Amino acid sequence: MTSAADWAPVGVAGLEPTALDAVRATTSMLVVAGPGTGKTELLGQRAAFLLQTGGCRHPRRILAISFKRDAATNLRERVERRCGPALARRLDSMTFDALAKQLLDRFWRALPNHLALRGPYEIAPFLKRPEFEDILRGATLGLEDPNHPAYWSKTQIGKTPTAAGVQGVSLDGFTKAVQGMNLHPLAIADHAQFLQLVQLRAALIQPTPRFGFPMIGLLARAVVHANPAIRRAICATYGHVFLDEFQDTTSVQYGLIAEIFKGSAARLTAVGDDKQRIMGWAGARSDVFAAFEADFLTGLTASARVSLTRNYRSNSRIVQVLNTLKANLAPSEPDFVAARPAPKLPPEDLCAILVASDEGAEATAVADKVALAIAGGAPPRSIGLLVRQKAGDWEERLKDAFASRGIAFRNEDRDVGGATIQDLMTEAYSRIVLDLLELLTRRHGGALWSTVIGHLATVRGLVIDDDPSVETELATQLDVFHRANRISTSASATPAEVVGKIAAIESFLGVAALRAAAPQYLTGDLFDRVRRATAAFLSESAAGNADWSMVLTRFSGLDQTPLLTITKSKGLEYDLVILLGLNDQEWWSFDKDPAEGHSNFFVAASRARERLLMTRCGTDRSFKIRSIFDLLTAAGVSEIRV
Repeated sequence: MTSAADWAPVGVAGLEPTALDAVRATTSMLVVAGPGTGKTELLGQRAAFLLQTGGCRHPRRILAISFKRDAATNLRERVERRCGPALARRLDSMTFDALAKQLLDRFWRALPNHLALRGPYEIAPFLKRPEFEDILRGATLGLEDPNHPAYWSKTQIGKTPTAAGVQGVSLDGFTKAVQGMNLHPLAIADHAQFLQLVQLRAALIQPTPRFGFPMIGLLARAVVHANPAIRRAICATYGHVFLDEFQDTTSVQYGLIAEIFKGSAARLTAVGDDKQRIMGWAGARSDVFAAFEADFLTGLTASARVSLTRNYRSNSRIVQVLNTLKANLAPSEPDFVAARPAPKLPPEDLCAILVASDEGAEATAVADKVALAIAGGAPPRSIGLLVRQKAGDWEERLKDAFASRGIAFRNEDRDVGGATIQDLMTEAYSRIVLDLLELLTRRHGGALWSTVIGHLATVRGLVIDDDPSVETELATQLDVFHRANRISTSASATPAEVVGKIAAIESFLGVAALRAAAPQYLTGDLFDRVRRATAAFLSESAAGNADWSMVLTRFSGLDQTPLLTITKSKGLEYDLVILLGLNDQEWWSFDKDPAEGHSNFFVAASRARERLLMTRCGTDRSFKIRSIFDLLTAAGVSEIRV
């Protein structure tokens, strides 16, 4: 145990003073962490500080909640590197959705009577318009039918919904309505929320109900509210709570956190940046920072809310552009300070708008820039092609220009049999399968051997640190499997052979054990979808007389430049960012919510480490997003004809 006074940041040269104060804080904190300021590192260091100094004493644990699964995994791995696996096991790092699902899975029998579940449930897919129209028709006809969920719902809320009111609900209004509801005590404010209650009731009376994650969050909150003993048990378990990417927290998610921890002794550390709030369409709460301050920081000093300013990601030229954008989004916040200078390149190579005559010329210019960067030594995945929406459309527009130059790119948003490529790369199942396959192509495993031993321990439910003989036994098992299934990297890999190797891995590890490797797999069909998608994409990667080395490289995307939406780029960074289609057509919704539109642009620009290029066609309309061009002009960004 290290004393708090003697503790120093682990694995880094140091932290900026404000970040170090947040790491050592003894109260709840709200940390406004702009892009590149090291928010994940701050949370990793805070976990290390609490675990190594006794700030979080055994048996109490730290709960870390992230918006995305890859962010949760990244934080967990970072904490393990900072303070070792033994202490890191006292950190539970998961997404908001995973937390809500775990609570409902464990305590569903404690739901209040009007929400009672009969047994297991499944995850509902996104609602499509024909299904929504069925809900509208059914609810309208069922208002006076005592056997219909709409009639039951009407009796529960003590109000009289009308057929006209029900018919006036849009699909978008219905989807967003769940964010304003509460199930216990029941609070229904309008017809859209009433329809959500009707759909919930219809699901509850089915043999196997299906719920979306927002409804799972509401049900989990109802469990906690109805059972103070459950709340006390959770608060007794977790003395500290981390909230990552806090600006994207929805009303349902924040409601669950406040239901559990408001008024408790737990110390909450919320880290985010309201300048990067781009998930409003998904229900992100616009006033979540103010709500947190009111619920968890009341009575504390002004130092309980701090801002990080040192940008470790982007060079000074990119930071100059970001500061211009920031002045529009948050004029009262301090400017970012670049940690390093810009490379000595012409200004138009560092940051510029490429103006092409038409879409074909635009695709050619993008392919030329990527080819030139790769020829200069840039790894393909150090370049990011970002789009506002519809990556699939851009895939079609770019493919011929890239193919003619012999370079590859990959649409990370493409569905490959039940999951997008980007999501598949972060799934526990696919990571385990990929690591095993790569190990089988090696004569000696090196560091990968240790990684796979860790996978094997996880799947077997064992803890290596508890008994040295455990690692010896696992190594013996892995050695036998490795010898029996070795693969030559130059050997041909047909789709059938790929499927066969996956089957061998599943037989070795056990399908049931693989399902138990991640909490999100325990109920619903996610595990089955990830299995199918992994097999489908590995088989696709084996097309065209590929050898095993090519299969693994294609699957991982190591030789392909990623194409993805701005939303999906959150948390990522690239040496060169090329933002495609800076025009009204791509940014068609900008005038509906200019603040979120500016935040989207800010997120895209802030992914760049060294260079930021944007593209448009000379004939594009740009009236809606004129304010973006005005800001770029103010930042000294020029247009270059290509």
